[in-house]
Amino acid sequence: MYRLLIVDNEPNIVRGLKQLFAEEAPYELEVHGVLSAEEALRLMQETQIDIALLDIRMPGMNGLELQAEMAKRWPRCRAVFLSGYDDFAYIQTAMRGGGTDYVLKMDGDDAILRAVGKAIAHLEQADDREQLLERARTQWNQSLGARQSEYVRELLHGLATARTTRFEELELPLDADSAVLLLVGRIDGFAAEHSESDKALLRYAVQNIAGEHWQGYRQLAAQPEPTLLMTLIQAVRSTDDTPVDASVGTPVDAPNDTAEDASVDAPNAAADEAPVDAECWQELVHTRLEAIQSACRRYLKLSVSFAASAGPIAWTQLPAKLAELKRMLFFGFGADDGTLLTDAFNRNFDAKPPSQPDETVARHKLRRLLSTELGMEQRLLDDFDELAELSRQTIRSRRFHAELYHGVCYLLLSSEESSAGDEGAPTSAEEPLLRLLSLDEHESWDEALAYLRGALVRFIESRHHTQEEGAAYVVQKLKTFIETHLHEDLSLVRLAGIVYLNPTYLSRLFKQQTGQGVSEHIARLRLDKSKELLRYSSVKIQEIAGKVGFDSATSFGRFFKREAGLTPQDYRDAESTGRV
Repeated sequence: MYRLLIVDNEPNIVRGLKQLFAEEAPYELEVHGVLSAEEALRLMQETQIDIALLDIRMPGMNGLELQAEMAKRWPRCRAVFLSGYDDFAYIQTAMRGGGTDYVLKMDGDDAILRAVGKAIAHLEQADDREQLLERARTQWNQSLGARQSEYVRELLHGLATARTTRFEELELPLDADSAVLLLVGRIDGFAAEHSESDKALLRYAVQNIAGEHWQGYRQLAAQPEPTLLMTLIQAVRSTDDTPVDASVGTPVDAPNDTAEDASVDAPNAAADEAPVDAECWQELVHTRLEAIQSACRRYLKLSVSFAASAGPIAWTQLPAKLAELKRMLFFGFGADDGTLLTDAFNRNFDAKPPSQPDETVARHKLRRLLSTELGMEQRLLDDFDELAELSRQTIRSRRFHAELYHGVCYLLLSSEESSAGDEGAPTSAEEPLLRLLSLDEHESWDEALAYLRGALVRFIESRHHTQEEGAAYVVQKLKTFIETHLHEDLSLVRLAGIVYLNPTYLSRLFKQQTGQGVSEHIARLRLDKSKELLRYSSVKIQEIAGKVGFDSATSFGRFFKREAGLTPQDYRDAESTGRV
């Protein structure tokens, strides 16, 4: 739907044109009308206008001056000039100023409708598919960094798999088919004077220093959580066994340090053979991380701590390894400042076994399920089904089963539909609330899963029912208003204001509920009302026109003949003789 603005200093003309477009236009419009250029500019600050129908001769700022101002501020808006003056100079000025068309008031309604139709065609041509796709393509490319970050987070949480095609699409500098070293870090503390912007900049600087010390390797830095720094690293080898800079494909002689004297701490990548066997990785990791810690203390005056996998791991192991390294880094021994650990320490000295991969991934999926918008109903069910299957693989984890069960219960009970009381809760009279709240009420885990899924389905069905009731209520309220206000302005904009909806959405909703458009419904009611008055009363046709919302007998007569096939007088005469 396009928005049309009528600007004319004569109120009768504005009313007549609004009625013309409401009754005669072969296209759907949201029509606004104002009486001066100043009002037009104020309105256009608040509402996007697509087409402006401008009177050229107006007091103060005239139509040509208004169009020039519009062209500077809203170049997409199309202008159609309307005037009672057949002046060639005006026409030339209007067209040079970017006007779509020029219509004389005496040319009649059809000419005005054609001119606005031409403006609509211009807009549609400007918004054609190729231009829209090109704009979308540009925005898509600009969002590459955000899409990279989102995909990496999904990999870390087990919500996506490493695929070569996806890596290439997102231009990730890593190999989806090779193992990867996982390095996580934290800044141990900031100074009291550091602002949030300072902290963000320092985190970025730490990542840069780490990147300098891992030159000669494929690497990708990320910040999957606010306080967690992370780098993924892969070794690259050339055919002559010399370390290769993955970004350019040439042997590396030395890191290209950006900070002054950074080479003091950064090891020479060419001197360090890039080992790929597990025994050498641990020594390499310790050496590099110690150098990074030293550089951060020297150049940034920061203490940093690191935990890393002692060797490369498969992409599928990332979620469990990330959980293990975070636990090492933030709890127990690793909570001290300046910590430098690998998971080899964890395996030898930590009696508590790391989380199982399936359980770690399941917990991330549960968090995603609990943050899903309730309107994404199929996503809600798909995520639950996937979680249910994962939960069967973690049958030994009673704790996770409780997290899943009570998490979904919370999702259901905290929804808006359930907040009004137990009547809205996703249970029935035969299924008391206690059964929903207690996992122990179910004889087996499979029975509990089946119950939860049934509760989700009932919840979705209740949402559909509520939505249908709400839509029916809005449409009925609108119908009642229209029936009692047929003699008034019933533009789509006014009706939308009555029910507090967007005009375009209201038009679509009304048609979905009734099978006909708002304007069709109004026309039918006006025709029925006018027939009733013509048949059973002696009210003059001019008065009948006003009672059913027309400014003049002429516009009423045109409408009636189009809808009934007769003029109002012919219809009245035929009724009085019993021929209709």
